[in-house]
Amino acid sequence: MPEFRTVKISRILNPTSIDLGEYVINPYMGCEFACLYCYVRFNKVISRKKDPWGTYVDIRVNAPQLLEKEILLKKPSSVLLGSTTECFQDIEKKYKITKQILEILNRYKVYFTILTRSTYLREYIGLLNKGFCKKIYFTINNIHPSLKARLEGKSHPYDERFKVINELIDKGIDIIPYFSPILPWVSDFKGLLSEFPKARSIEFEGLNFRVGNIEKIIDTISSLYPHLRPRYERLLKDRLYYNEFWNSVKKDILKEAKIAKKNYNVYIHNFGSYFNNAYSEKLS
Repeated sequence: MPEFRTVKISRILNPTSIDLGEYVINPYMGCEFACLYCYVRFNKVISRKKDPWGTYVDIRVNAPQLLEKEILLKKPSSVLLGSTTECFQDIEKKYKITKQILEILNRYKVYFTILTRSTYLREYIGLLNKGFCKKIYFTINNIHPSLKARLEGKSHPYDERFKVINELIDKGIDIIPYFSPILPWVSDFKGLLSEFPKARSIEFEGLNFRVGNIEKIIDTISSLYPHLRPRYERLLKDRLYYNEFWNSVKKDILKEAKIAKKNYNVYIHNFGSYFNNAYSEKLS
């Protein structure tokens, strides 16, 4: 179980290069879910901390008070919630920092976008339906439970996430199911697009082979699927093989999209490149 610590910060609205808002808001530092492939592990601020990712959560108890002051000063028109943390992780049930932040954003008519993988989001339907929630990217996947337990064992079950996504869409909230990361030969998206009949679009992102712990990710996958190790290692080194594989994935998704009659976007990292924070560009 992670260590939970209450802290005070000096600023809550931070500039961002992510094209989903003028500023980002992160009510917590750290995350209970501790997903092995989370890119936040290698954030410059996070990587300087002595505590390993997933072993702590800093609760920014003065974030709501700061937000009111900073909104009046900076006058943001839109913000992004959850760029380096999970705003709706389980500790939110006790402290409700995110709830207070959503109340303030609604009061000051500041539009917001959310990144999440938490089913606890359903508790805030009333706040999300005030007209200022622009969009929610809700991360999903579909891998065998035994592998999920090793890669993101503390995150909420996939089938429960599917259910919550559809519940919120039925309430008129704009949610994009965000299938990420596609784990080669492991993630199963066959029939997936039909799971969200009312979603206007589904987006996919391939595994980023430049994350700092890619070897550990490969080791974890190979512990259950030993035959995949040579394939993953080749994806790391062979540009042609890498491009051919992901092109085949794109074709498979296109087939699924046609069957489901569903719009979709796909983002595949260029060989050897990092994530470029471009959510709003056309990816497919």
